[in-house]
Amino acid sequence: MERNERDEATWPALVELERASDHASSLPAQSIVLEGQALKSVIGSYFRYYAAGDTHTARAKRYDLGYFLEFLAGSPERIDLVRVSDWTVERTQAFVDDRLQRGEAPATVSRRLATIKHFGRTLAERVRDFINPAREVRGPVLPTTRPHGLDDDEVRVLRWAADPANYTDNPSFNAYRNQFLVELLLGTGLRADEVRVLTVGQISADQRWLKNVKTKGRKYRNVYLSGTVRACMESYLERRLAALREKTPKALDLSSDILSSMPVLISFYRASPARPSSFGLSPKTIWRVIAETGKRARQNQVDLLGNLHPHRLRHTFAHGLLDSSKDIRLVAQALGHSDVRTTMRYTERSEEEIARAIESAERNS
Repeated sequence: MERNERDEATWPALVELERASDHASSLPAQSIVLEGQALKSVIGSYFRYYAAGDTHTARAKRYDLGYFLEFLAGSPERIDLVRVSDWTVERTQAFVDDRLQRGEAPATVSRRLATIKHFGRTLAERVRDFINPAREVRGPVLPTTRPHGLDDDEVRVLRWAADPANYTDNPSFNAYRNQFLVELLLGTGLRADEVRVLTVGQISADQRWLKNVKTKGRKYRNVYLSGTVRACMESYLERRLAALREKTPKALDLSSDILSSMPVLISFYRASPARPSSFGLSPKTIWRVIAETGKRARQNQVDLLGNLHPHRLRHTFAHGLLDSSKDIRLVAQALGHSDVRTTMRYTERSEEEIARAIESAERNS
C-alpha cells in the first residue's frame, strides 16, 4: 500500500464502509436481488469476509474499494446514495482511467482493478443473474520487470547495520529482536504479514522448520530455517524468555498451550498476559524497523540500499535461491506462490545484462 494513502481512521469513505461492515450479517445469498441495494452495505459485507484485520492485503482492499465507492458517488456526502445498479462497466473503466490521469502508478491501478474484479466475482458466484460489471474492464498494460533485491555487498552492509554492537553500547531487547527480524526475512523470504503472526508453536522441536505458515492465498507451507537463521533465533529466544521474566513475569504462568500461541516476535508496548496476541508487532513496526536499519546502513557505510522495505528482503532471498538452485518451481514453493508465473518475474533480465551477453557471445564466436 502506498505511503501517501489517506488516513484510514478519518477518511469518510472508509469510515462509512467500516460501519457498514460492522452491521453486515453475511454476504448476499443466491435469493437476494441486488439492484436497489446500497453499494456501501454490499461492500461492507465483502470487507467482513475478505478485508478484515490489519494485514497489508486487507488494508489495500479497503483502500481500493473506498476509492472506487467515492469515485462512483462523486463526493463523500453522496456515498449513501450509490446503488449497486450504479456500478457499470463504463463507470469501472472510467475509474481506472481517472486513477491513471491522477498520476497513480500503473501497478497500483492494476491492483485496485483486481480488487474490484474479485468483489464482483464474489457477488456473481452468490447472486443469481448478477453479472460482474468489472469482468471485461481492461487495466493498464504492465511491463514485466524483475523485482529488485540486494546484492552481496548490500546484504553485508545491512547485516552490519542490524547488529546492535555496531550502533549502541547498551543493546536493548528490541535491538536483538530487530536483528533477528532482519535475519528471518533475509533467510526465509517470508512476507512481513507472515512473519508478524508466527507463533512459538510453529517452530519445530529441532528448530529447523516453521510449520504451517499461512500464505497469501490461504494455503499453508513449511518454511526451512538455515543455519544462520537458526543461530540468530536461538540467541533471540533466550533473550525473549529473559525479557518476559523481567517485564511480565505473569506471562510465564500461562498454560503451555497459550505460551505456544504467543507471537515469536514480541513487543511489550501495551501488551498484557490476559491477551497473549497483544504481544505481537504491528505491520507499521516491522516496516519501520527495516527502514531504520537501511537508514543506519546508509549513514555508516555507503548509500547502497535505497528505500528499504520488508518485501525487498523477500526479493533478495528469491534471487539468491534461484541463482543457487536454477529451479523456478522450487523457488515458487519456497516463496508460497500459488502460480509459478508470479515467480517467473525473477528470471527477467535487464537490457544491460542482455547487452553484456551479446557482447560476450560475439567475442567468443
